[in-house]
Formats: sequence, C-alpha cells, structure tokens
Amino acid sequence: MTRLERLLILTLVIGCVALFSGAVAQEGYGSSTTATPTANVTPAAEANVTITSPEEGASVAAGNVTVAVNLTNFTLVEPTGQPNAPGEGHLHYYLDAVVPTNASAPAIPETGGYVISTNTSYTWENVTAGAHNLSVQVVNNDHTPIIPLVFDTVNVTIGGNATVVNLTAENTAFDQSTITVPAGANVTVNFNNKDDGVPHNFAVYTDSSAAEEIFVGDIITGPATTNYTFTAPSEPGTYFFRCDVHPEAMTGDFIVE
Repeated sequence: MTRLERLLILTLVIGCVALFSGAVAQEGYGSSTTATPTANVTPAAEANVTITSPEEGASVAAGNVTVAVNLTNFTLVEPTGQPNAPGEGHLHYYLDAVVPTNASAPAIPETGGYVISTNTSYTWENVTAGAHNLSVQVVNNDHTPIIPLVFDTVNVTIGGNATVVNLTAENTAFDQSTITVPAGANVTVNFNNKDDGVPHNFAVYTDSSAAEEIFVGDIITGPATTNYTFTAPSEPGTYFFRCDVHPEAMTGDFIVE
C-alpha cells in the first residue's frame, strides 16, 4: 500500500469518528432532550385547631370555664422527652395571654396562664367575672410552636347574665324534667349522652307542639358530650324542651323567670 493510500484511509477513519461523535452529542445532550418527569409528591396536610366552645363574644357563667377545641391533621402525644416529629405534639391552652410566636423557644407566654395538654378540652377553674381571652396553640414535642403557626383565640365575658345547665341523657330519658333559667340569660347546656350508639339532642320550643323553635342543638350519638349555647327568651313563662330523636319519651318544661 502506498503512502498516499494510507493517508486517504486515515482521513476517512477520522471523518467517520467525528461524524459519529457529533451524532451522539446531539442525541444525548442537545436542546431537544426531554427529561422524564418525576412522580408528584403530595405534601402532608396542615394541622388546624378551632375553639368550638365557648364561642367568640359569648357570655359565660363565672367559675369553671371549659374550652373545647376541634383538632385536625395532628396527633396528640405526651411530650416526655420525645424528639420532634412531623404531625405530632400537644396543645398549650392560654388564659389572658398573648400567643407565643418564637419558633425557636418554648411557647410560654410572658403573662397570663398557660397549661400543657394532650386533650381537646381544658377547664380553667375559678375564672373571675369580667372580660377574658381564651386561646389554644398547637406545639411540637419540645413545646416550640409548629410553623406555620396554628392557634385559635376567642374573647368572652365571664359572669353577668349567664347560666350553666348540666343535662344527661341515659336509658332514653333526661335526668331532669324541669330546667329553670333567668329571662334573656345566655344559657350553656353541658349535654352528656350516655346511651351507647343512640342519638340524642336538646331542643327548646315555645310549646309542646314544637311548631316554633327557640333553639335546636345538633344530634350526637353516645357516648359523647357537647356544649349547647343559646339565649333564653326575654319573656318569662313556661316553654318546652325535648330530644328531637325521641320526642315522646324525652321531654320537659323549660321555665324562664
């Protein structure tokens, strides 16, 4: 093979290699490359807490005041030295306190009362008459606020024209047949349904025909408790209360003085 033939063959080989390399570069790394999308990741639902009782602006009888809350997307655990974990922790209840917001410090207010709890209700004892602020906050196991902040607060008036009634439903019967309250009172009925698997409620009507309602509480299935709040009629007289699920067996007189 002559020198010229060898030179021609070498040139041809170099050209083929360059052409192949360019094709690979264009196919693997050019602007026409389409990335394979990753699977969608659904973030964890955010926690939420709401004070269900007492309501904002409510008038509550002086003495023991129970704060009840609804908590979702969060698991309550005892904060006994456990490390922080997503979606779990406990609650801090506050009385007349500014809700703490420092994410790097335990949620302890500078003034007012606070208590650590793993329950969705807490009773403040011997609350004095006057205007008060009630709050609840969701916190981590180390007592620091979860971020974003999750809390709720209501302003209430303690004392004044407020009345608390404790009413129990058991064996398809109320434990009292007469309830007496002041005219125009802000009434709170602490209702305890002890009948397992049986629905009950508490409702007040102008008379036994139940044609005109004064207040109708939500039906709950026992065993369960709830708080009903409403304003009593301003006109004194004898009205009527019942369980709407058992309107014949569970009735009584609602007396306004």
